[in-house]
Amino acid sequence: MEAFNTAFSIGGASLAWNGIILAVSILVAVVVSGILVKKRGAYKDLALDACIIGIPAGLIGARLFAAISSKVAFASFFDLTKAGLNLPGALLFAGVGIAVYARIKKLSVAEVFDVLAPGAFFGLAVGRWSDFFLCDGLGPVAGANVPKFFPLVTFTPQYFADGKTVAFAVFFLDFLVCAGLGVAALLLKNRKAGTASRVTIVLYLFAEFVLEWLRDGSTRQIVFGEVRFNQIVLMAMLLFFVGLSLYLAKRAEAPVPEENPAEPEPEDRPEEPESEDKPAEPEEPAEASEEGDTE
Repeated sequence: MEAFNTAFSIGGASLAWNGIILAVSILVAVVVSGILVKKRGAYKDLALDACIIGIPAGLIGARLFAAISSKVAFASFFDLTKAGLNLPGALLFAGVGIAVYARIKKLSVAEVFDVLAPGAFFGLAVGRWSDFFLCDGLGPVAGANVPKFFPLVTFTPQYFADGKTVAFAVFFLDFLVCAGLGVAALLLKNRKAGTASRVTIVLYLFAEFVLEWLRDGSTRQIVFGEVRFNQIVLMAMLLFFVGLSLYLAKRAEAPVPEENPAEPEPEDRPEEPESEDKPAEPEEPAEASEEGDTE
């Protein structure tokens, strides 16, 4: 299996296929986001800054949640030679990091996420293929009577021992979901700011919550019955975005208070004092005296 994942070796060092796929996925996300930044007139360094902030933050989140779910020991947190990453944790920390960055730069968080969403989903779509070389992200083992067509079914770790055990490729469904949501985020670009990113993120979290049940339980921590740790994280994120969407929709429908109308002038206004420059009214001619002049 290790040989299957090895692209090539130089001396004692080897380069793994899954590492190459992940590097290509990051490149795809940055390139697509960079193109959209130019087309939509967003902050010119947004794509690169999001990459610089999102990757370290995502790595910390992925490692932390992997340690919480017992996928990797806390003692090996900084030992990256020990495998163990958690995708929901990576997405959560990367998203929070980019949102904080947008606030510091005084950018609209909604518009930033709208610009970055298509590239992020296309990058995730490419990155899902790393599971093919790791023989991870698999579903139930395909029975003997099940037609075995790649990529619906793929290799399992056991396949390299017996040459016949294959399983359904849940990572391929992940790929279809992410690619479709990337296209949807592009088509929703002319909607109100934040609509494209919120709608696609909610759909992604719901799809991942459902697909988690199809993945091999031996590689996922069961917390409550059949509810897995990743599903708890995904559901918490889903409820947050649904609540945020409902709040913003309600606020948009709220009537805008009218401006205070001008106060009417009082009816009994005090008489204005006569101006000194105002010409005096001509005096009425005096009435002739009753005695009059005698001839």
